[in-house]
Amino acid sequence: MDLRGKTTPGGWFIEESVTFSVDHTGGHFSDCYYVTKAGKKAFLKALDIEKFDIGQVLGLLASFDYESDLVALCRMKGLSRVVQVLESDRIERDPNASPVLRFVPFLVFELADGDVRRTIDVSASVSNQWRFYVLHQTTLALLQLHGQSIAHQDLKPSNVLIFDLDKLKLGDLGRSSLRGRPSPTDLMPVPGAKNYAPFEQLYNGHSNDWTERRLSADVFHLGCLVVFAFTNICFPEYAMSKLADPYRPTNWGATYKEIMPQIQAAVVEAVQEISNDFPEKFRPQLVDIVLDLCNPDPMLRGHAGANGKSSVGLLWLQRYVSRFDILEKSSRVRGS
Repeated sequence: MDLRGKTTPGGWFIEESVTFSVDHTGGHFSDCYYVTKAGKKAFLKALDIEKFDIGQVLGLLASFDYESDLVALCRMKGLSRVVQVLESDRIERDPNASPVLRFVPFLVFELADGDVRRTIDVSASVSNQWRFYVLHQTTLALLQLHGQSIAHQDLKPSNVLIFDLDKLKLGDLGRSSLRGRPSPTDLMPVPGAKNYAPFEQLYNGHSNDWTERRLSADVFHLGCLVVFAFTNICFPEYAMSKLADPYRPTNWGATYKEIMPQIQAAVVEAVQEISNDFPEKFRPQLVDIVLDLCNPDPMLRGHAGANGKSSVGLLWLQRYVSRFDILEKSSRVRGS
């Protein structure tokens, strides 16, 4: 599918295709382009309907429409920490195609400078202050979504985007879920990236409770971002590598509740190993944070120190806003 040279109904001229890095994940269902309007540059994502048969296209159209509605809701509610949509519509792909395939849906987003992966690369000289700043801002963004009963479900480093050098926003709501409205991802065992999936998703240990199933996944992913920020390791994959073969998802035949003790032990072992890469001054706190946010039990995830209280459903992300803020300020004072 090639939309280059076309102009959207809202006046965005479609220029060159976006070229992603080799480690980019996502985008299997879409084509992406740079667009311009009145000297302003933006990012267009269009559903690539040519890749799929007609049966698949109908489902993908529903998913794209769901994402369009969510980003429109975020804009209407003024969610400043979510990437803003500038236009949502359909554009003619081929005037000779069937009615279903003639027009493709698209979204135009504000253009980011990039994502946080490069800025928290452990092979580069990056301050602990910046790493804690990324975690603090990401937690604030999650809270904005959760405040509107939206679970992101695919939080990973490539979806934390940078604007104007130091302003962070969450992107890609294509796998998100709005409480009370059926989502195209509801029946998917793993709505987001499989390598970052919470353990219960890998073992089909799902709850029917929306908060436990959806928001707790975001909390888990935040814990994974903590690990990535200081080690560049994908934590779920690393923790699962500590399990003996009979306990791996493809070999396990019992319930998730029964496997949780083995996963808990694997998590503890994994955190102990990677903690050697945590900055010494903050090592005990980071270990506690990862063990809490990535707890294999979604009912306990994010609860450490909450004393039975909660400000966001069952989860205590508000407490982590303060915690990461304090750590950021502490690292600044110490010059770390």
